[in-house]
Order: sequence, then C-alpha cells, then structure tokens
Amino acid sequence: MDKVIFSSWQGKIVDNRGLGVGEYIPADNIELPQVCDGRQVRAFMGWDGLVVIDGTVNVIDMAHSYLKEALKVCCGECVAGYIGLKAMESTLAKILDGQGKEGDIDLLTWLGNGIKNNAKCIFGRTMPTPIIDTIEYFRDDYMSLINAPKVISKSIYISEITAPCQKACPAHQDIPGYIDLIKNRRYEESLSLIYETNALPSICGRACYAPCESECSRASIDAPVSIRALKRFVADYEVASGLMPALAKAGDRKQKVAVIGAGPAGLAASYNLALKGYQITIYDELPSPGGMTVVGIPSYRLPREIINREVEIIQRLGVKFQLNTRIGKDITLDNLFKEGFEAIFIATGAHISRKLGIKAEDSQYAVDGVEFLHNVNAGKKPEPKGKVAIIGGGNVAMDCTRTCLRLGFKEVTIIYRRSRDEMPGRKEEIEEAEKEGAKITFLAAPVGILTRGGKVVGVNCTRMKLGEPDASGRRRPIPIPGSEFKIETDMIISAIGEQPDLTFLAEEKEIRTTQRGTIEIDPSSGQTSRSGVFSGGDCATGPATIIEAIASGNRAARSIDQYLRTGHITRTDDQLMEEVSRRVNLLSQRDGGLIAKTPRHLPELLPIPSRLQNFDEVEKTLTTEAALTEAERCLHCYRVFLLATD
Repeated sequence: MDKVIFSSWQGKIVDNRGLGVGEYIPADNIELPQVCDGRQVRAFMGWDGLVVIDGTVNVIDMAHSYLKEALKVCCGECVAGYIGLKAMESTLAKILDGQGKEGDIDLLTWLGNGIKNNAKCIFGRTMPTPIIDTIEYFRDDYMSLINAPKVISKSIYISEITAPCQKACPAHQDIPGYIDLIKNRRYEESLSLIYETNALPSICGRACYAPCESECSRASIDAPVSIRALKRFVADYEVASGLMPALAKAGDRKQKVAVIGAGPAGLAASYNLALKGYQITIYDELPSPGGMTVVGIPSYRLPREIINREVEIIQRLGVKFQLNTRIGKDITLDNLFKEGFEAIFIATGAHISRKLGIKAEDSQYAVDGVEFLHNVNAGKKPEPKGKVAIIGGGNVAMDCTRTCLRLGFKEVTIIYRRSRDEMPGRKEEIEEAEKEGAKITFLAAPVGILTRGGKVVGVNCTRMKLGEPDASGRRRPIPIPGSEFKIETDMIISAIGEQPDLTFLAEEKEIRTTQRGTIEIDPSSGQTSRSGVFSGGDCATGPATIIEAIASGNRAARSIDQYLRTGHITRTDDQLMEEVSRRVNLLSQRDGGLIAKTPRHLPELLPIPSRLQNFDEVEKTLTTEAALTEAERCLHCYRVFLLATD
C-alpha cells in the first residue's frame, strides 16, 4: 500500500522516514484501507508487525495498548507466555509514566525473545513480534521518552481479537476459547462461550460444514483440529448430564418483534433478541419449528430430538411460536405492525427447488430434492422403484442419495455436470455416499427424461467438458456435441439448487427484491427498504448454510436492538474492523517455532451394513479421552489487531 511511513509486516521492512514524497516505497505485502467508515487509519499493529501511516502516532503507546489487548486472551498456562507478556506490559507502562530507565529497553528485548522461544502456543510465540519491531526500529523514540519524560498524546484505538478459524466462521465463534476450556475439562463454561454467538450448538455440532476447519493453522502441519466434533462433544455433554443452559436475560422490554420463519436464521435472531428482553413471536407455515433442519436434513445426520431440544431452550426464554401460519395468506406485514409489533424479521428460507428445464421434467417419479426430503422426513417414504438418479452435487443431492440408499433402492447414481473437484457438497458426505454404495457419473448433464406410459424409464445425458471459471469461481461446464448417452432409471430426483418463495411480497410494494429473486438488504445490518423490516438467511442471501443463517440472525438481532433503542442503525467498532481484517492474511506469521505432528481424532461412524438398515445417527460423539487429546492439538493462535484512528 502507498503512503506508508514505516512497515515491518511479515518481516519486510519498508522505512520511508526522511524520504521525499517521490521516493516513497510502497508496502506491497499488506493492504489496509486508508479510510475506514469515514475514520482515517493512522497505524496498524498485529501479531506479524506494525504499519505506521501517520507519523504523529506514538508507537510506544500503541505497543502498550496492544499488549493490554493480548493479555485478555492469554491463557496463563505457561510462565513464559503470561508472566512474560505481563512483564512487558508493565515495563512499557513504566516508560510511558516517565519512570523508565535505559535498561528497560534491553529488558523488553530479552523478555520478548524469551517468550517467542519458550511459550507453549503460537499465540504466545507471535505476540512479542511487533513490540520487538518497535524497539529495533523506533529505539530513538524510547530513548527520548526515557531521557526526557513527557506527557504524550494518545491515539484512539479500535481492537479485535480473533483467530483464522474464528474469522472463517460466519458467526465468529470464539473457537480457541471454547477448545481451551474443553482442554481444561470446563465443559459447561465451554458451552456457555459457544452460546454467546451460536443459538444452535447441538445442530451445528452435527450438520455444520465447518469452514473453520479449512482455515485451521494446524492444517499446514498435519490436519485441522476437529472443531465441529469438539462443539458437539460439549453440547452432548450437557444433554447427557441432564442440564439446560443457564441463559440470563437482560431484563424485560415491552417492545414486540415478529419473526417470520422458524429456521436457523429466525431462531438465532429470536434467541438473541429474547436475551435482550424483547417480546418475540415466531410465525412459520410448517407444523414444527426448525425450517430446513427439520424438513431438509435426514435424521441419520440430525436426529429430530436434537432439534426439538434446541427449540425448547429458545422457548424457555419466552419466545412464542405460531405455527401453520403462512405470511401473505394468514398474516401480513401491515397487520403485524397494527398488532403492535415494532420490528419484523423475515427469514423464510429457500424451499423451492430449481427446475432442470428439460423435457418431461414433470413426469411421475421425477421429483425435486427438497420435496423428496420433506416427504421422507414427514414419514411419507416412497416405495423404492429399483434404480434412482440424483441430479446435482451439493449437500441436498448427497442427502437425497444417502436417503435413497437407506430406503432400499437397488442402484443409486449421482449425475454431476462438473468434476469431483468442483462438487459443492461436503467432502465427507460425498465420500460416505460412495462408501455406502452410490455411483457418481461426472461431467454429464441431463438433457431429457425418458418416459413410458407416463412413468420414468431413463434420462438422456450429454458429456461435458470444463471451460473457464464462471461467476461461482468454478470452471464452466460445456456440452460436448454428439456425446449423448442414456442412463436407465426408474426415478429421478433433481437437486440442483433452491430459491426463495417471495410470492408473499406481491402486494408489498415497499420491500425491494434483487434480480436473483432474494430480498434486498443492507449486508451490514440486514435492513430492508421498508423501515422496521429486516431480513436474513436464505431468503436474503440465496441458499447457504446453517451457520451462515445463524450469523445473519445474530446480525439482524443487533440491528433490531439498535433500531428499537435509538431509532437508527450505525456500524459498531466490530463491524469497522471487519473491513480491516478481511484484507489481512490471518495465517501469515514469521514466528511460531516447530510444532510436532500429532494424529487427528475423528468421531466413530456406524458400520456401513448396519447404517443402511435404518435412519439411526451415523456419526457418534467423541469419547472424553479423544476430545481432550484433540483439544490439545489446538495451537491457540489468536490474532490481535490494533488500529489507530482519528
């Protein structure tokens, strides 16, 4: 980036002090915004160095403030880490108070290097890095303050404490924090920490796609920490212990909020708003709460009793449910406002399957994936007809595939138009589907359904080749002329994606929608174009994941709370830091030391022959021994950001 006075990020030194404007060297290994939401960015400090944009920033004061933030998440399990960082912080405080001595500079260097060489975790080993950089490159500033004590002008700082896994999680759960508590057998406290950002820990412990694990620092050493399984471990511990979470409401408010949709986004928003004391009523057209977790995810992955318990916890907060109620038919937004609701959150999901757009798609035994799963989960199981073909490569397609195998279809074939590398479904789900007996035909797309007497007898397909990446980032499938072939099948299930049903907005002129068929919202607040109406989850983002829906519910709850308290919505410091942290590679570090490889512990699975006989849960909970050993693998690699602004 341009206009940098000094940068030591990742060990690359860019020192423009004393140079003319035309001689400036850009710091091209870090990208920071010059202005963050109208506030000038003056300096930045993190685990991998510091960047000074405004020369009036006092780097010694910034180093001291940085260490105070770091100490908030220092676990205290090693003397080198906690005692060392505390000693550095107190030494810097002494220098800033005008009581410093020249020997303090050498003491800071000695302490910093000692921590880097002896701390037990990556957090401890990296935290001294920017402090040592200030000593090495701003030593004159230290000497000036020691030799001529004076009152210095302090900057305004915004801080963020995160980790690569935490940042990758849409809900930004404090993953190193709850794993550290597991490691110390403080299971109830671990789950309490999870509940701060995740209203559905038992559901996510089973059905989350775990983006946190893909960014785990441990992956570059041996294998990611089993984060999802550890979340399930503490959630199941609570269930097995007969406990219910001790959730404290922040008083009672008279204001009422209506939530349309009882899926993950609606449940998350209701949970957070209820904790703040608001009076919440959830409306849903289904006979039971849970949204797609109930109707779309098979019980072998997510047992119904798990969903029911999570819903019960939310009900205990005083949230009311009005089920079998459809928005636009049984209720309208205008009526809800007339009934005294002061804010509305729309989270109706995306329950309509996209059409293939091919001949004979409406034939008997050609069904869409969401409807198929809905019927099976409601107890309306189809009679197996021999062979079934599933079109698609996402998670819904995998759920349909593994469901068909349990229903007793003799042959289950997945038809996917790209290669294995482009399949959007969870890798584990695809692998388990194959182990259970499913076949996958890659680089093929259906072009027509073959029928006889109104019934499906096969599907005509064409071979595909991959071209340049499309808008999704995956390589575009291109039909190969003259490559048509036939797959015999007795049933076809289309699972190529879902879309929201927004017909209830037909008479609602104030709420804008997008060209993608979703509700238009402000992405930072969830606010729609109509005052007092917010939206989130799949109906606003398009089909996504459970944890993304929970994150949107959390975000909307914060905005609704602010709207009801103040009448307007402004960005929080946390949201300001989002823009900064998105531009910084959280996996980068120039220190860290040698980490010994240790095997990853995964949950046991039911044997394949027995799992195909029923819909019993396939994945088991980690044993206590396995959970404790797996928790030890966490590198505790918190990242601390400190931003100096005007």
